[in-house]
Amino acid sequence: MVVVVLGLGLYADFGKLGDELASFRWELFPLALAFTALNYLLRFWRWQLYLARVDVHVPWGGSLAIFAAGLTMTITPAKLGELLKCALLHRSYGVPVRRSAPVVLAERVTDASGVVVLALVGGAGTRSWPLLVGAFAGVALVVAVVRSPLIERFAFFGEATEASRSLLTTGLLVAMTLLSAVSWFCECLAAYVCVRGLRLDLSLADTVVAFTLGSLAGAASLLPGGLGVAEASMTGLIRTLGDTSRAAAAAATVLIRLSTLWFAVALGLLGLAVEGRVSRRAQPVRRSSKG
Repeated sequence: MVVVVLGLGLYADFGKLGDELASFRWELFPLALAFTALNYLLRFWRWQLYLARVDVHVPWGGSLAIFAAGLTMTITPAKLGELLKCALLHRSYGVPVRRSAPVVLAERVTDASGVVVLALVGGAGTRSWPLLVGAFAGVALVVAVVRSPLIERFAFFGEATEASRSLLTTGLLVAMTLLSAVSWFCECLAAYVCVRGLRLDLSLADTVVAFTLGSLAGAASLLPGGLGVAEASMTGLIRTLGDTSRAAAAAATVLIRLSTLWFAVALGLLGLAVEGRVSRRAQPVRRSSKG
């Protein structure tokens, strides 16, 4: 984050960037965090629905702690580090990784499809259609590979193949895409709060476009958390769509990333600490039951 802020400071001038951040209506920042938290609650609901679909049943509190712990991996390329949740499910509840890993795959697929839907609704289709087409093609390719007979040749996937197919049926894929679009719209609202707090002349629709396209560009870069690419994309889009100064656009990007990406990491660290304590308490119980 420090390197990114330094880059934005060089781009916008550190003094002007500092002035813009100082002028932000900081009393609105908790509202941005609240919208982001609502996004995570909706995604946790999706996580629970997916777990039930593959016949994984764990206590609600433990599941929430594991889901939150996975947020620490938000800064990994394409969020694939969230497979940590599978390792925690195995450690704490003995759930086979091959059964839970498809849940993370389905989350990533519907995250991408949900963001594409949001971008199209926001009007980005006429602005950056190659990126949207590429994202949609990637989602379609993953679904096609999972459903194809070809994957059955790889026996080591075992029950993961069957679980993946059950999670990517057409009906469930559409439903979870819509749920993902709603959840990610909450983050767009968080971004809009940051924009309005800086008094920028950027509509909600344009904020949705800037946030979704910036997020997709960051994901497509395969860099950890899309760092650098996402910020550069968002800054450029905010400056173009809102006809703002470099400093104002850079300040908006800093605030948006703080209230979305880095807030997620902070929640993840808290979840990881809680999950660790829950796991340590559960271990003696599991040992005594085995004995």
